Amino acid sequence: MKYLIALVFLIFVESCGFIQINENDFRSLSDHDKKYIKPFDSKIVTTKVNNIDSLFIYEINSDNIKEVTKEHAHTWIHLWRPFCHADVCQNINYLTNLTDNFASKGLVLLLISETYGFKDIKNVVKNSQFTKPVFVLQNDYYGYKMKKNRVKLVTDLKPELVSSKKIWSDDYFYKDTTLIYAGSIEDRNKIDSLMQVSNNTTRTSIPNKSY
Repeated sequence: MKYLIALVFLIFVESCGFIQINENDFRSLSDHDKKYIKPFDSKIVTTKVNNIDSLFIYEINSDNIKEVTKEHAHTWIHLWRPFCHADVCQNINYLTNLTDNFASKGLVLLLISETYGFKDIKNVVKNSQFTKPVFVLQNDYYGYKMKKNRVKLVTDLKPELVSSKKIWSDDYFYKDTTLIYAGSIEDRNKIDSLMQVSNNTTRTSIPNKSY
């Protein structure tokens, strides 16, 4: 019986090419989808985009993030899992609303997907009528394993945040080039309070998550 199960498994693997576990979907991108993956462009950060008619995904890495923080007074990074079915993952309009409320004070948003899952990204973005650019952690820089990608990103942002079960923050807030908060941002009161924080303070409120 066990040999039959093994045979069925091998046939399944061969038919699918490979099984992706905890991967960012880069290796399963079709040639068609790859046409919509673009290199980072700092000018796109503040551009209102039409994601309904043509959705492009911009690759981003830690150096690009540092570039953005040098150009803007406040930078809000939101790490996003588009395959997640929770309301906070599916309804991303609140990110636009909050950012727009503080745009006059120099706040920009980097919505960064942890995967290249184009179908999931397209469904959420179009249903939410999201009008800001969508970024994705660059595969060539981080690799294709989601947990390793997150660890590398957080290490680049602030190494001391990387400790046991303390890498699962979805929101990171910069004042100028200084990371001052890692945790969860859900309303304008949180952003308003963060804008009052001095640059030499880093506050953390990091949830305990795992994939």
